[in-house]
Amino acid sequence: MIIWIASYPKSGNTWIRSFLSHYLYSNKREFDFELLKKIKTFPEDKELNFLRKKYNNNFKFLDVVNHWNFFQTEIAKKNPVFLKTHNALVTINNCSFTTKKNTLGLIYVIRDPRDVVISYSHHMAKNFEETFQVMKIDSMEKTIDNLNKTFLTNWSNHYASWKAFPIDKLFLKYEDLIKDPEKEFIKVIKYLDKICKIKFNHERILESIEATNFENLQKLENKTSFHENPKMTKNQKFFRKGDTNQWQKLLSEDLINKIQSEFGQTMKENGYEF
Repeated sequence: MIIWIASYPKSGNTWIRSFLSHYLYSNKREFDFELLKKIKTFPEDKELNFLRKKYNNNFKFLDVVNHWNFFQTEIAKKNPVFLKTHNALVTINNCSFTTKKNTLGLIYVIRDPRDVVISYSHHMAKNFEETFQVMKIDSMEKTIDNLNKTFLTNWSNHYASWKAFPIDKLFLKYEDLIKDPEKEFIKVIKYLDKICKIKFNHERILESIEATNFENLQKLENKTSFHENPKMTKNQKFFRKGDTNQWQKLLSEDLINKIQSEFGQTMKENGYEF
């Protein structure tokens, strides 16, 4: 059965994966990016290569959609399996992105969209206004060879789609993870202990928090590069800032008002003041 680690892009998903991969799969104090391969992205190379072969290297996004259940049914035979996704929990062509049949749990992390605009803009090499326009619409994440693999709704609908999933789930705020990582990651392990009997070890939690704090992840990327960031340039590091409330200094008043107008209801629901 699958335990999803889901979020809109640049919202803390990789931090959750890093913490869990260290906590669950490492016997060392230090973190290594290779550990992230224990918690794969869906769909990953195995699924995409299956589609490349089946459709002569020219698959369409509907081909991905039509294989969601096929792939996940195979993956879910193991228990538990952690998977990362930025996909919204949508139904396309009568195919749901995932189902209760294949899903054991969900950890969803949300981040202030005013800060997402800033972080996502650097990731996509777009300006803040262009990035906001992307966050307002349905868009795609692509493979390195420019094929569509992941469907994003707008920022608010992405959150709402996973919130509506009728399973036992855990929602976290990126800002709370920054403010009190011990408290928040204790929530994560207690949730996993409840749904799949993952052992709670407070000392190990603290070790994994230290090993995967933003400063250490940033240093590791600078030293070894990060295989999940295909750009890997000086100006497009994956672990760039990781701050909260950057928007107060960097965004124009006009753009702040646009973001708050577009996403205000979801922001208020999650305690983002304006």
